[in-house]
Amino acid sequence: MANFALDDYNRPVNCNDCGGLMIFKGVGEYECEDCKKIEFDDFGKVRAFIETHKGSNAAQIEEGTGVKQRSIRQMLREKRLEVTMDSRAFLHCDICGVNIRSGRFCQKCESLYHQRIEEENRTTKSMKGVAMGNNTETGAKRFERKY
Repeated sequence: MANFALDDYNRPVNCNDCGGLMIFKGVGEYECEDCKKIEFDDFGKVRAFIETHKGSNAAQIEEGTGVKQRSIRQMLREKRLEVTMDSRAFLHCDICGVNIRSGRFCQKCESLYHQRIEEENRTTKSMKGVAMGNNTETGAKRFERKY
């Protein structure tokens, strides 16, 4: 899975009108510190469109906002958005394939996935401890005390 950077959601940095710095206000909304104009990143545009056009699909959202469907799918995978209950379209769990509304995994597979990661981390840590902890060095001391 590709990780998106902030730039992938077209985060406004400078105001298009006056060139002032855009300050993050929350939920995809930015305000110019100079002229107070409000602008939105891709997430803010999609969220505002969905609030006024409930039940829209990705193609309709792309047409209405200009945000690419790839970005919309990524927002769904990141659990920033979710598919409505009455939708005929769903995402699929990456492990078992069952229909899900957001994210990458169903609840069951997500739990198993995190358990497996925790177990791998425990195994890795214990292996490092074995390799480092029982070290029986021989040879000269680095420092000797002189009284």
